[in-house]
Amino acid sequence: MTVLLVGGAVRDLLLKRPFHERDWVVVGASPEAMLARGFQRVGKDFPVFLHPMTHEEYALARTERKTAAGHQGFEFHATPEVTLEQDLSRRDFTINAMAIDRDGQLHDPYQGHQALMDRVLRPVSAAFLEDPLRLIRAARFMAQLPGFRAAPELIDVIAQMRPELKHLSVERLWKEATKAFTGDARVFFQTLNEWQLDQALALPTFWLPAAASDGTMDGQLASWNAAAPEPLAWPGAWRAPNATLDLMADARAWARTPELRPALMLRTGVIKNTPRWQRLAGWIDDPALAPKIARARTISAADFADRHQGPALGQALNSAWLSALAGE
Repeated sequence: MTVLLVGGAVRDLLLKRPFHERDWVVVGASPEAMLARGFQRVGKDFPVFLHPMTHEEYALARTERKTAAGHQGFEFHATPEVTLEQDLSRRDFTINAMAIDRDGQLHDPYQGHQALMDRVLRPVSAAFLEDPLRLIRAARFMAQLPGFRAAPELIDVIAQMRPELKHLSVERLWKEATKAFTGDARVFFQTLNEWQLDQALALPTFWLPAAASDGTMDGQLASWNAAAPEPLAWPGAWRAPNATLDLMADARAWARTPELRPALMLRTGVIKNTPRWQRLAGWIDDPALAPKIARARTISAADFADRHQGPALGQALNSAWLSALAGE
């Protein structure tokens, strides 16, 4: 049994980029051998196991065969006879089809290291065509890896794969988008546009800022949405989390209607310091608001109870909060 580090961790190690997850491939082992060593199986039919101590994923070397539409329409063949080269052949790009063994030796049957040095994304084999998400992943890698370009072999299959994009779930698309925002996400969307993948995905028209931005994905999307001529529609189409969509809407309102900012602060929960307000406050990052907020939070219904009751009390309290938040 041979255990090797594989995939993205090897790529990032060679690029001297930080990485947080390690995937391992196990050659020459059976499911029974893995279970006997204390590994825990992930799923009934998938040849992936969790290490008993580190809980990292260890996958048996396997081959795949496309049997149906969708990313689950694959038949796996995982036996001790499957070689490392066979396992690596099913991967998307040559830069992800490398492995390092326990002795530190690089196994690179598809010249992935050379592709790294050339900064090129090249499909490993014709199996690339079997999952249309790999086109989206290509755009994502272009965003994460500055200076990388698509190999001619990749460009040649775009038109052939484009019609299959309609089978992708929005959940898988959103996951790739979140990863793109760890790099220059503009490149991700520019690539989708250049390859005409946005049309195939029925994406609403999207707008991109002129310059790259820093910060979290939510923060960047909030800034994009605040600056765009029209509200960005694609995050909703890709079922972004409600918290993300709320922040985008709140940031746009903050940027475009300054006169309504006190009301927006109340609506997002500034008095009770709700999570929604905290997200907006983190995006605003304006220390000048602190004394106004502190003053508003000292105002309570008890201050008006001797003069107002019922709805009138609520109106008086709301008016006092608005005045305090406006600095009056």
